[in-house]
Parts: sequence; structure tokens; C-alpha cells
Amino acid sequence: MKEENTTETPNEKKTEIDNGAGKPFRSQRDNKEKPSSACNVTSIIIALCAAGFPVDTFAPKGEQPEDALMRFIYSDAATLKRWEQIDPKKEIPPNQWHAVLSYGAGRFLKTFGYDPSTVVFNTAVSITEIINAVNSGGAAVVSGQFSQNGKPLHHIVAVVGYGEDKDGFYFIIDDPWGNHKTDYKNHNGKGVRMYLADFNRIMKPLNSEKKWAHIIKGNK
Repeated sequence: MKEENTTETPNEKKTEIDNGAGKPFRSQRDNKEKPSSACNVTSIIIALCAAGFPVDTFAPKGEQPEDALMRFIYSDAATLKRWEQIDPKKEIPPNQWHAVLSYGAGRFLKTFGYDPSTVVFNTAVSITEIINAVNSGGAAVVSGQFSQNGKPLHHIVAVVGYGEDKDGFYFIIDDPWGNHKTDYKNHNGKGVRMYLADFNRIMKPLNSEKKWAHIIKGNK
């Protein structure tokens, strides 16, 4: 469900849409399947949840849907074939290829009766397209070059909303590793504001207004 909040004070008008509002934070740190490299599947599940999909039904009782998605990507024959076409030497794991992640997530959704085109990856997604996805009840998943302890951290997060305040336009990020503004000392990455200048600087391709992004359609 799309939540819109508009408040006005004598000095400021703020408008915010947050499709992740009221939904639980999902951390990759407690995943059973490859937690240190599960930002990709966890962000997809976060985005699907924000887009209104019943993600908790995507895994056996007591298990996490992000683990179920990871196992699916590593076991589905068609997804593995797509991986082999892209990476014949299998040098990079399948969940770490954007095209394979998107394809596998679509096939995963299809097993539950949903349209596999719900998740679409493109290498040149505009800011407007990400905003439009949020406005339509959906979300996006993007990758960036963050940092932790002074070292580069190549990482994937979910964009679940956006807003604007006196400091400018910002995206609302749900980060499965934590809050990058605290150098990830805070492991809760729910609802982190990322202003547009930082978004363009951090998200890949760096310093570009066109981004690699998985657009997640809203579940209507």
C-alpha cells in the first residue's frame, strides 16, 4: 500500500511516499543462505514486500523468503542455464549477476502464480522511472559503491519510497546490511534517507543519472 504523508509548517512543506512503511525490516545478517553475500536476494524480497506481495508465504513456515529465493536461484535449471550463458566459466555466483537475479526472481514468483515480468532489470533506468515505480505501488533494487571501515563496499539495496524536505529530494532506502550513515555500526537499515546527490554519486554507474536497477511492479 502506498502511504503519502504531507505536512506543512510555516517554514517547510514535506511530501513523502513510503511503500515500505509499516513493513518489517529484513536483514541479510540472519540469513541461513550465504548471509555475507545475500544483499541481492534480501533486497529483492524487501522490494517485493514494499510492492505488496505476501513474501512470507514464499518460504516454508519458520524460514525466510530471502533464503528460499537464494536456494531457488541455485537450483532452478532455467536460471542456472541463464547464468551459464552469461558467465560460462562460472566465475561469479549466479545471485551476484543482475540479469540472473532478475530472471531468477521472476521465475521464483511464477511458481506462486505471479507474473514473472514483475521484476525487470535494466542498465539505464532514470530517476523518473524509479519514482514512477514507487508511485505505482512498486519499488526498485539498485547497486552501489558504499564504504565500511574506510574500504569500498559493493552492495545492493532497495528503494521503497521518496520525499522532499528543506534539504531537497531524497530516496527512502531499506538497506539489508544496516545504516550506511553510521558506517554500518547500526545494523538497522530501515527507512534511510539518501538525498539525490548522494544517490547519483553512490549508485552504479557512479556519478550518472541513469542507473542499473531492477524495477519491481506493484501487486495490484
